[in-house]
Formats: sequence, C-alpha cells, structure tokens
Amino acid sequence: MKGKNSLFSSKAKNIASGNISFMPKNGEKSKFAKFIANRPDIDPNGMYDVIAHGAWNIIEVDSGGKSYNLDARQAAKLIKKQPDFKKAKSVRLLSCSTGSNPEGFAQHLANALGKPVYAPNNTIYSHSSGKYWIANIDSKTKGEFIKFVPGGIKHGRK
Repeated sequence: MKGKNSLFSSKAKNIASGNISFMPKNGEKSKFAKFIANRPDIDPNGMYDVIAHGAWNIIEVDSGGKSYNLDARQAAKLIKKQPDFKKAKSVRLLSCSTGSNPEGFAQHLANALGKPVYAPNNTIYSHSSGKYWIANIDSKTKGEFIKFVPGGIKHGRK
C-alpha cells in the first residue's frame, strides 16, 4: 500500500527533543497534541514520549492527511527511525488506553523496542496549559500509567 510505504520512509513531526507526535496538524483531533505539547514533564529522566490517538491494540498515525492504524510492530519501526530515540531509556505513550490490556499494544511495543513502556490504562486528557490526567469518559474513575517491560508476552504468544 503506497500510503504505508511513504509513512515508514519519512520521519514524523517532532514537537520537542525526545518526543514524537503522530497527530494531525489541523482539525478537532489536533487539539490534544497542541495541549499536551505544553506539559511540564517533557523528557523526565530520558523518557521518550509518543503522542497519538490509541486503543488497547493500536495507535493511529496521521501522515499526508490520511490516518493509519498501526500495530505495535509497525509503530516500533517508525519510532526506531527517529534520530533522538536511541538516547531514550524508556517510552511513555501519551495515547488513550494503550495500557488497558496487559497483553495489548504497550506490552508488544515494549517487546519490539526492547525498552520499558509506560502507557495509560484509560483515556488521557489534556488542558491547554499542558496539565494532563487519565480517567474514564465521565471522569469518575481515575486511571494511571502502567509499566510494561520487554520480555513479556511474545506478540500474541504467552
């Protein structure tokens, strides 16, 4: 598929050193990326932030005005191509629900990257100030970042 080939051959837009955003530049979906870019804890202790829309099994990547759903292996290929990724000690997914399943996206990404991955177990929200929080849609149940270490399940096999 032509779109995915160009997606993997190009570099995604960096928004800060040690960070990558796969969000669209314009429209409703771009608000989260603009807000979360103001967060005060960019690159805490060598953490590499990945900003994308997500679910328990995929992240959504915007490229050339089109959206693609990537599994962890595909996302790992794209992340590894970023020049500042090699310095990262760990990865933080600023991507909704990517840590909600112990055998889902975040675990597979940790395995594929060979680095610990921290991912939210619910929806992540951000205020224009950069303050962010994790909660369910009605904000009654708080969420948190879950740590996934390499060597967990092997891409669908326990």
